Amino acid sequence: MQTPSRRNTVASWTVIAAFLVLWLMHGWSVQDHARSYDFLCTYSTAYMTSHGRMADLYKPAAQLAVQQGLALHSAESVPPERPPLPFNRPPFYALLLAPLGWLPFRAAFVCWILLQIGVFVACLAWAWRRFGLPALVFGCMSMPAALGIAHAQDSVLVLAILIASYILVEKGMEWTSGVVLGLLLVKFHLAPLWPIALILQRRWKMLGGFAATGTAVAGISLAMIGVDGVRAYAAMLQNRDLAWLAAGPEYMISVQGLVFNLGIASMLALAAVATAILALFLVALWHAPLWRTYAATTAASLLLVPHVHMYDATMLLLGLWLAIFCAGFKPTRMVAMWLVTPLPFSFMAAGKPWAVISALSLLALIAALAAEALRLDPPANSIAKDLTPHQPN
Repeated sequence: MQTPSRRNTVASWTVIAAFLVLWLMHGWSVQDHARSYDFLCTYSTAYMTSHGRMADLYKPAAQLAVQQGLALHSAESVPPERPPLPFNRPPFYALLLAPLGWLPFRAAFVCWILLQIGVFVACLAWAWRRFGLPALVFGCMSMPAALGIAHAQDSVLVLAILIASYILVEKGMEWTSGVVLGLLLVKFHLAPLWPIALILQRRWKMLGGFAATGTAVAGISLAMIGVDGVRAYAAMLQNRDLAWLAAGPEYMISVQGLVFNLGIASMLALAAVATAILALFLVALWHAPLWRTYAATTAASLLLVPHVHMYDATMLLLGLWLAIFCAGFKPTRMVAMWLVTPLPFSFMAAGKPWAVISALSLLALIAALAAEALRLDPPANSIAKDLTPHQPN
């Protein structure tokens, strides 16, 4: 007869295997779309950078022509319902992608997907070593991570940046941690709250490292595309003709999706909701231990900034692990365990108004983190709470 511990282990690995099969089946079913749509943008950027055409990165007509040529040469069919995607990341990120441009298209796609899988496996391995098998189970449940990989997105790279930064600051390497954290600028719209968090936490070395990375990547980007390229990039980001790039507001997991799915059209109401979220974020940071700083800043970033897609919630996985295993407030752990399952994000498929559940779940998390800050006595126990994880009930 199996012992309870043995039965739990078998059950855990069964759940892990089931989710892996589910995500692999989904990835296989969407690979053609991922390759000829999302990845085509990534590859065309890499190709242009590696072939000395950096000045054209933010000229939509030039990049779309390259994408169409690459698709034709690679016998890929561009989805007819929408034109190819323009590149909307900072120039320095294109430099990191350049090696892909030296490979044939399909080989580059395989390498890209394998890179994402490898990075995610490394993140899961860290969580398993740090928190045990339950953390691995929770990580394998992550719908944002799985769908991000399947659709050739790079959201797991952002998760890896956060984990690396967290590991470094735990080891006392605050400046280096800030340098790594500054790499979040590859998706700069998800990073604005980090300087605020670091200032309020008085983590000056981390802030200095973050600023150093920001300065370095700004200089690299300017050297790559010049002043005219920067102007072209700014113009592209403000181009209303590219509004089709974003999914409908009902599919956003930020405050935009929250108010739209609730049928709120007033800008005053939108501002009030955003202000309330910001207030909860500031409360959650009050004497926050390290784990709550990362969890609250990531959750609030996803809620407050515009154009946040479901796969962007991959970056929240670190905060969810930390909340589940480090929080002293049971509601915080319960909300985190809800968010780590596919359930809150599955409602996105139902459209308005049900899609609001994902944004409301994020709001519940930041509210629970704020409540924990008010309920507990953080200054006395901030270090201990980072080093002594709770086991989930």
